[in-house]
Amino acid sequence: MGRYYPLVGAVVGAVAMVAANVAFAWFNTAPTHYEWTDPAVFLSPFAAVIGAYLGAVIGHLARRRARRRSAGSENG
Repeated sequence: MGRYYPLVGAVVGAVAMVAANVAFAWFNTAPTHYEWTDPAVFLSPFAAVIGAYLGAVIGHLARRRARRRSAGSENG
């Protein structure tokens, strides 16, 4: 499972950032919510890329931490 941490982190990060982008677009156009889909549609790819990158970095760090922890338990 450890080698999939960056992939899982990228997927979770992309989904979270797109959801945050849609929520921001919805609440930013209150109270009428007129044309809230424009920023949500056009900025979602950018949010997905940024979220995927950040999620992959966090997943990579989690994998490194898991390796260190398992290497430490084997030695002692």
